[in-house]
Amino acid sequence: MTDKKLKQEKPTDPNMTIDVKNEEVEAQILVYMKEKTGEELNKLLELLRTRRVLVPANLNEENQPLPCLITSKEKGTFLPIYTSKEQIPAEPRSAAVVNMSYLAVNHMAAQQTDQILGIVINPFTHNLVFKNVLIEKIEEVEKARKEGKRTFQLTPEQYPLFERRQFEFGFLPDRFFKQGKEMIEELCGDKEEFIDRLFEESYQQKRMYPYLPEDFSVMVMNVSEELLIVRVDLPHREMGIPSCYRVYFAWNDRENQGRYFTIERTKEEKTHLLGEFGADLKHIDHGAAPVEGAELQKIIDLCKE
Repeated sequence: MTDKKLKQEKPTDPNMTIDVKNEEVEAQILVYMKEKTGEELNKLLELLRTRRVLVPANLNEENQPLPCLITSKEKGTFLPIYTSKEQIPAEPRSAAVVNMSYLAVNHMAAQQTDQILGIVINPFTHNLVFKNVLIEKIEEVEKARKEGKRTFQLTPEQYPLFERRQFEFGFLPDRFFKQGKEMIEELCGDKEEFIDRLFEESYQQKRMYPYLPEDFSVMVMNVSEELLIVRVDLPHREMGIPSCYRVYFAWNDRENQGRYFTIERTKEEKTHLLGEFGADLKHIDHGAAPVEGAELQKIIDLCKE
């Protein structure tokens, strides 16, 4: 689908042309990039959810468009979109430019999180990145809207709680099960510096990242020749329900397998939950956590089972 072909098919339908205008979106992008607050991000998302954007594409053997991707060695692979044709660079020129609603693009990106790290808006000007964690949150909110459920926006106070849950229950175990021993070795080597870098990496709004390496504590324990356990204590501020007081990484060298345990805050102030996440990121409830001094033995017992 070239520009000419789009106009020949339905010249009167603005949804089939690349004459897309999003001045209000572009203005809000600038505001958000300057302020970096949850409030300004929500304003931008509310604008985008009703707008159409442009997606450069190549054509496959069936002459169907396949979205182009942008890859850099430092940042990874992203799906680029543009708010107007003026934002699209002249070179390299793609075979087609597809006019899509932003929500359709977001849905498409959410299905490819194993191939891309997110969406980049106007990469040669604004270069605003929406990481997969935010893309999936938008999907969740839109699904709730369609089902008639009450939706919410993140306030500046809620945003760190949201990021923390995403890190402890999603980003961190996902990285662990994908990298395995490689991540364990780096964690044992750099300890607090490493977990701080990892947490900041997961943050969508990096300027709002509230922690320093000294906010974490990492303890490495060689339980046996086969079993290594690493305890990571997390900051007690910006905690919601659920969130983790600490997590335990268990690595069995003989079986080349890991397990990820969580000590979670609950509604009951004196009662913590012992949880676990598998490689599928599904939550396992092991019941009330023992007192802190007995946590390690309980986790060792679970590993032996």
